[in-house]
Amino acid sequence: MVKFQSYFFLSVAFLLGSVAPLYGNVFNFLLLIFVLLLWWKNGKQVWTNLMSERLYIGVNVAFLLYFSLHTIIVLLKGNPIAKPSYGTFEALALNFVLVPIFVVTWKDWLTPALVKRFLFYFCVGSLLLNLYILLMITGTRLFTAPGEALGMLYDNRFGENRIVLGSKYWLEVQAMLLAVSALITYFLIIIEKRWNRKICVICMFWMFVLFLSFTVTKSAIFGFLLGFLVMNIYLFKKFSFWRRVWVFGGTLLVVLTFVLLSDLKKYEERIEEMEIEMRNVRDGQFVGGTLAPRLAFIKESFKHLDEFSLWGLGVMTKHRIKAWYEASDLNIAQFNNVNNAFLQYWITGGIVGLSVILFVFFVSIYRMIKRKKFSFLILAIICVFLVVSNSCVTLSWANSRALMLIFFAMFYFYGNIFFQLENDLSRDKPSSI
Repeated sequence: MVKFQSYFFLSVAFLLGSVAPLYGNVFNFLLLIFVLLLWWKNGKQVWTNLMSERLYIGVNVAFLLYFSLHTIIVLLKGNPIAKPSYGTFEALALNFVLVPIFVVTWKDWLTPALVKRFLFYFCVGSLLLNLYILLMITGTRLFTAPGEALGMLYDNRFGENRIVLGSKYWLEVQAMLLAVSALITYFLIIIEKRWNRKICVICMFWMFVLFLSFTVTKSAIFGFLLGFLVMNIYLFKKFSFWRRVWVFGGTLLVVLTFVLLSDLKKYEERIEEMEIEMRNVRDGQFVGGTLAPRLAFIKESFKHLDEFSLWGLGVMTKHRIKAWYEASDLNIAQFNNVNNAFLQYWITGGIVGLSVILFVFFVSIYRMIKRKKFSFLILAIICVFLVVSNSCVTLSWANSRALMLIFFAMFYFYGNIFFQLENDLSRDKPSSI
């Protein structure tokens, strides 16, 4: 059974980086089937594992119960302020509750070697999906006219929001996965002892950095740079002088490569676009397609603070937000959400909703502080999730929600394993990837 669990564990890692961001709902039901199978096989042990992490799981269950009670009260009152939408129940039940239950079932057999392989398989899945997108966009021009193909990739921001394998792939999610994958491969470069595998993950790292530059997505790139900085500050404190020299040289090489390979004109255009939008906002005109609408979402939402500040809008959230924007004078009638995961769940669940999201993001950091066992990879990935979640509704989209919640649960439940991987480098034996 343990061998089957390990294979399934690595399959989940591969799917999480590849097709899970395209078919989030199908992936959720795959996890549900696995949890039910484990419960049927060894329900007593599963229950023991659940009880060992009952705080984390209990918070998410409590949020589901609160949302259910909120819905009942709203419907019984009658005369709802907007048309009900029940999609949040799926998000809470199949992700916020199911995902940590799924992750905690690994407790009996998860090892540092398996976590290392999980991270590698995740990056392989992410790389293959992005290579497919690359070839889908460029075709044979990537080989016959590479300069023209690269220019087209920057012009199209790596395809923007497009249909991939029959499903919508949001650019923000794609960029977030590229940033996370780049940080993970950088981590694998550091901990890997075998040179053939080290060279493999070095190549993967450069490809992820290049692909991330194609997206020209500010939040994901900033999140990556922030996470990269966190990792290297940690390494500078931990490593010897010569290893510090290697880290500094590698960091400098990353920056130079990014500058030399990137189409800087596109970044200059984005900066100029932001400057224009900031001037417009200062003049009271929320005109633009990047910064202005996001500021408008926040401003318009806080005009209705009295409606959601304490208890939230519950099942009325989706259509109520749409009504706000349609009636707004801030040029945002065409949008449907607040483009901020924290504000979205505050509007949905009130103080309870906001508290749960803050708990999910930061409780693993609290546990690291409490145990005095810090993982620079955990901190770096949380940096990416935190930055990107302030510019889009990552925890409301099915194609990014499961991925993030699996990582958050892993960080909380198995932070000691990440710590062990990072702090036993001198005793690290080569392990199979």
